[in-house]
Parts: sequence; structure tokens; C-alpha cells
Amino acid sequence: MSYRLVISQLPQGETLHEWEIRADLFEIIGSSYDILDLSVQAQVRARREAGHLRLELHLKGWVIVPCDRGLEPIQLPIETSHEQIYSWDTLYLPPEGTEEFYTLGPREDSVDLAQSFYDYICLAIPSKRVRPTCPDGACPPYIQAYLEISPEEG
Repeated sequence: MSYRLVISQLPQGETLHEWEIRADLFEIIGSSYDILDLSVQAQVRARREAGHLRLELHLKGWVIVPCDRGLEPIQLPIETSHEQIYSWDTLYLPPEGTEEFYTLGPREDSVDLAQSFYDYICLAIPSKRVRPTCPDGACPPYIQAYLEISPEEG
């Protein structure tokens, strides 16, 4: 699957592009960040103007990763938004507070968003990979027993 926008095919003004991101993204990137599976809806609002292209990316869905406590696969929700600006005018300066700014060469006509999608998905995964309800009935018994030990017993 291609996660590419061809700039010359974008009309002036605003357009909306959508992708369903699945595990095939890992084949494109060559890495998985320990993500076992995922289903993420990507919406990209592209605004093409005279000297630049502004992309507003919104990703929402879920990932399946190993739990930090019991290494069992768990599903975690993710949602994130980011902005990117691509300029083909070397004199264009990005607005203050712009997250990511790229200058395109004179022959570049497309933007591949695969790496951006992968990076943003990985950044949206909580650093502590556990379910919010942990420990609960979905946890293996040995994890529940370990987590329920009081400080006096341990």
C-alpha cells in the first residue's frame, strides 16, 4: 500500500485524504517497535498554497503490544495529531510554532507519509504499556498475585 501524496495532483486549497493503516506499514518501514498488530485511521487534511503544502495529520485507532507486566498481548487505544509543512519556495519561512518543516527540491513532486505515520503511531503508544484497569481478570494469575502483594509481605 502506498501512503504517498502527489503534489502536482493536489488542487489549490484544501483536500482530505484517508488511509486505513494496518500491519503492512511494518514491511514498508522495516521495523515494528514491538507492535504485534494495529488498526489506525489516518486523516490528512492537505492545504496547497502558492509556496507551500500544509498537512494536518490525525491518527486514531488501536495497537496490540506486549504488556509490560506479563508480556501478554494487550490492545491500547491511540490518538494523535501533528502538522507538517512542505515548501518548494526556498524563501518561505515556516510560521512560528511549526512542528515539522521540510524543503522540497525542485524535482520532488510527492510526499511519502509512511515514515511519518509510523513515527506518530509509535509516539502515541504510552511509555507504560499496561491496560488502565490492570490488574484485572484479563491479567494472568501470577501477575495478579504479584501485583496484589502488600508492601509488608514483599
